[in-house]
Amino acid sequence: MIAPTLTALPGRSTVEQLDNGLTVCLLENPQAPLVTTALWFRAGTRDEQPGLGGTAHFLEHMMFKGSARYSRGEIDRRTQALGGSNNAFTSHDATTYYFNFARDRWTEALAIEADRMTGLSLDASEVDSERQVILEEIAMYESDPWDALEQRVLARLFGDHPYGRPVLGTAPELHEIGAAELAAFHRAFYRPDNAVLVVAGDLEAGALERVRERLGALARGASARQPATEPVFPHRVERVERRQGEVARLCLALATPAASDASYPAIRLLVGLLASGRASRLHRSLVEKHQLCSWVMADVMETTAPGALIVATELVADSEPERAEETLLRELTRMTEEPPAAEEVERAAHMLLAEWIYDHERIHQQALAAGFSLTLFDLGHKERQLRRMLSVRPEEVTAIARRILPPGGGGVLGWSLPARWSGA
Repeated sequence: MIAPTLTALPGRSTVEQLDNGLTVCLLENPQAPLVTTALWFRAGTRDEQPGLGGTAHFLEHMMFKGSARYSRGEIDRRTQALGGSNNAFTSHDATTYYFNFARDRWTEALAIEADRMTGLSLDASEVDSERQVILEEIAMYESDPWDALEQRVLARLFGDHPYGRPVLGTAPELHEIGAAELAAFHRAFYRPDNAVLVVAGDLEAGALERVRERLGALARGASARQPATEPVFPHRVERVERRQGEVARLCLALATPAASDASYPAIRLLVGLLASGRASRLHRSLVEKHQLCSWVMADVMETTAPGALIVATELVADSEPERAEETLLRELTRMTEEPPAAEEVERAAHMLLAEWIYDHERIHQQALAAGFSLTLFDLGHKERQLRRMLSVRPEEVTAIARRILPPGGGGVLGWSLPARWSGA
């Protein structure tokens, strides 16, 4: 019997909605004298206008480039002067901004967020300068064999769906995005009624009132978000191939339901059985027994619309790609034919539980987990999924394997082969 505290975020959480629509989650946990604020906007790649891919990520960069109260670079200088740290990230479903401060100065984050939500500068010269930074970032990803392969595979899997587009956009699209386009995206989505704020850590009494004082007067007015559309996946496993790098790399992406689907916990456990730890099936077969690959990993997207289970592996020198592919597909087929033993399921479940505990050890991680759940699902989403995963039975694993693994489900198998590769 697993203790309920192991499957829950530490501390005590309360959720309130301000009059302007801002959802506020206070996550009280005095494990260290620190406070993290994480502000989530329901705005990502899926919300961009056609031909303007990368707008959400571009705006994320510009949120640090000046506002009415904070001049260019002042947000970072102020954060560092107070001994804190900050960062942000953009996904297909959301954009997130976070600060980490000592418990006696965390409200500076609220002042910054309020100012750039209402007074973002978007100076034309800064926009042009930051565009060049992102273009260099795009070039870096395109020159990386793994990043380029994964993007090619996902583009083929998702087709015209936003999940198949790069979060950074493309170079031609970046040249079409200026201050006006960024301002329109900011105006449409960066409003309190489209946001979730998590304040986590060693909170004193009155934390909610301090949030209300700083952010409660901001005007609502976010545009209505369009529902997530359903991707149209291939009906079989299609193939793509690239020539890049010095070693052979394989990336397999298989269509899966959304993270809210009842089958998602079983898919998460299936991922663990396939590639979590040295005793996992793919590691034993590809790395240890046949010594074809140096490593293998698997993961599943946690998205509001149907996503993908991704398997990736890198071959050792002189391994034959055909043999590695055959071995991988044989192991996946075996998973659809033979239910895993109860002890194998238990081992994988406990490994995933240990990963959960480790991944949510710090206040910062707890804040991001709570924000993700509240923004895209509900506060109990991750904990509920974890508890359900721990109760999945072997026959449930087999049932979902037959549904999404080859030959039952559709997907894309991609190879990145060395330019000098001369095999068939």
